[in-house]
Amino acid sequence: MFDYIKNLFSKHKQEQSLVAILDDSRALFSYGGQNIYMSDFVNNCIDKIATEIGKLSVISVVEGSESVKRQNDEISRLFRYKPNPLQTTKDFLACCEWLRRKDCNCFIYPEYEWEKASDGSYFKYYTAFWPLNPEQIEFGVDDSNNIWEVKFYWRYGGYDIVPYRDLVHLRWRRGKNTIIGGGSDNGMPDTRELSQSISALSNILETVPKSLEATLKINGIYNAKTVVDKDRLEKIRTDFENHIASSKMGIVATDLPGEFTPVAMTPTHIDDTVMQFLKNIIRERYGISEAMLSGDYTAEQHGAFYQSCIEDFQTEFEQAMSSCLFTQREQDVGHRIKTYYSKTAFMTNQQKIELATLGTNAGLFTVNQILEMFGYEPQPDGDRKLQSLNYVSTDIADQYQLKLNDEQKGTQNE
Repeated sequence: MFDYIKNLFSKHKQEQSLVAILDDSRALFSYGGQNIYMSDFVNNCIDKIATEIGKLSVISVVEGSESVKRQNDEISRLFRYKPNPLQTTKDFLACCEWLRRKDCNCFIYPEYEWEKASDGSYFKYYTAFWPLNPEQIEFGVDDSNNIWEVKFYWRYGGYDIVPYRDLVHLRWRRGKNTIIGGGSDNGMPDTRELSQSISALSNILETVPKSLEATLKINGIYNAKTVVDKDRLEKIRTDFENHIASSKMGIVATDLPGEFTPVAMTPTHIDDTVMQFLKNIIRERYGISEAMLSGDYTAEQHGAFYQSCIEDFQTEFEQAMSSCLFTQREQDVGHRIKTYYSKTAFMTNQQKIELATLGTNAGLFTVNQILEMFGYEPQPDGDRKLQSLNYVSTDIADQYQLKLNDEQKGTQNE
């Protein structure tokens, strides 16, 4: 896998250093904050978001002033099933979000070949999209000070330098740094307060089982009433323990001379508000509610989750992909990458009925699209749209109104 990726970058020139853009004369941005991702609670938050983002549909379109036309090009074809030989579209999108949330930056390399058009010009034909997982990165410019480049240090060793214009760069949590995401002004993930909350939550989770175990170990104190030697005392204790172990009703029958004093061990009680407070701090960082994390959410709660988590990724992904994959001329005529997220699956049946009614009245949905909303199979003749006769096209609205007025006047004159 690494050799394959390395071969993709072989056409880019190798340099030993980049022109520095930081005060310390080294343009190094080291990924950090990895310790917090040892927490299952943090990973659960990211996994929930990444799973939902994996449900996005990615297509290439040409956006006009009055229409959006889907393009059946290689980009739409790749994202229909597998953007690269190793990942489905769902895996690819979820992977991008995991990298974006963990490293606060995600780099995607579009693999391409140069193709010759009929007019003799050359264009990029995209063959795969690869999410990159470097150990460290450096930003800088080449020796001519004209081309921005990124130097990737790989976990297996070695590095590659790639022009920034050939990369799709997704960021999360911005600070004053104008290039890198992360939250801190130096382009590093800022996880100080989050680490404290995770540490406190971890300590609580470790304390509870230890406290419970302690209450089960010490049940009381047995005092022998006769003066005996050490070996005899040990035998008395062993016999007493055997009597306790053999008791099935909680009653101990023994003729051993001695006295048993029960000791009440109260397990440590952790207030629910403390647990909720710590969990809320972690959830707020990722913009996900308790209801979404547990899966017991309403349509309104899912709408809030969409706006805080999914929509942010959609905007970032669409803009970054469009600016990288299309030339300036293609962008000027409307070429875009668009993502779509079906929200009907999270609506109540009543909300679906209202949407279907509105869609059919206005001629927006086909019969099969309405059937899909309610989980039914498509019908052979279902790819047709229905529209209420109570609605009229805006193109002929004036003519329709004038015709009605003329008919009304004619009726009055009669």
